[in-house]
Amino acid sequence: MSISGGSSPLRSLIRSERLDHPPVLLWKHFRIDEPRELAHRTVRFYRDHRLAAAKLMPDIPLLFEDRALSSWSQVAQLRRFGPIDTVGRAAEYVRTVELARRELDSDDVLLVTLFSPLALIGLWCGPAALREMAEGEPSVAHAVLWALAGVVEGLATACCAAGADGVYYSCWGQDVLSSDQYAEFGIPYDLAGLRGAAGAEFRLLHLHGAVDGGLERYAGYPAQVVGWSEVESSVTLGEGARALGGKFVMGGIREDRSGPADAAARAHIDALMREFGTRFVVAPGCSLPDGIGDEALASLRALAG
Repeated sequence: MSISGGSSPLRSLIRSERLDHPPVLLWKHFRIDEPRELAHRTVRFYRDHRLAAAKLMPDIPLLFEDRALSSWSQVAQLRRFGPIDTVGRAAEYVRTVELARRELDSDDVLLVTLFSPLALIGLWCGPAALREMAEGEPSVAHAVLWALAGVVEGLATACCAAGADGVYYSCWGQDVLSSDQYAEFGIPYDLAGLRGAAGAEFRLLHLHGAVDGGLERYAGYPAQVVGWSEVESSVTLGEGARALGGKFVMGGIREDRSGPADAAARAHIDALMREFGTRFVVAPGCSLPDGIGDEALASLRALAG
């Protein structure tokens, strides 16, 4: 029997069905890059903490480990890729989706974490590479971004075909590039990569890094839920919701918390529930610390009731 006892709270939220409590999502990196074990740990974490969805973490790197490249010039060589099952370790990630789906019940929600093209570049060689890219030859930047968008789109399509119900799509660059630069090098390729999940039931958008305005640019993204870090950002969830044209927001838990929830954490969630009722997703602003323990996780899970 499914732990949800029926429809997932996340599904009920998207469908505007009645909810007694907001959906809760928690996640951390397991630092496991073997498909079977990563799938099993993901499902166990989901069940142990009674979450609204099982979220596969990107612990199997697509092409390069974080910070494995030293400069934009190395990324600029990436212009052409073959079918998605031949790209880096994409096939292993898709296999992880298949394995996790087998362990889950039919009404359990499975999300896969994917990165936008700009976010991939930032992960591989840091924010300086994004600035170098934007200030360099535009034709080179567009060629690389277009190629990476094809990879992201293909990976999203393959993961959804393998059993994922949707994507947790992480975008980055809004706090590194100027507004005009992000409009040129970010938005079109965010959207191109996200096309691979066009038919998915769930599309959650995560804005990595600081968010200090400009949220209205994401109002037209084909995502139902948008989240960002309240630790790094000056924009509150309430302010963001008003700029996002009716999308649900996701957040309320500080991602730098490694201990149990305290009175301030409880008060913050209570304030959000007064503002949104049950119509938002309780979640951290980014990944929780790897070493966070079960007691702390249980107390965070309990914040939503």
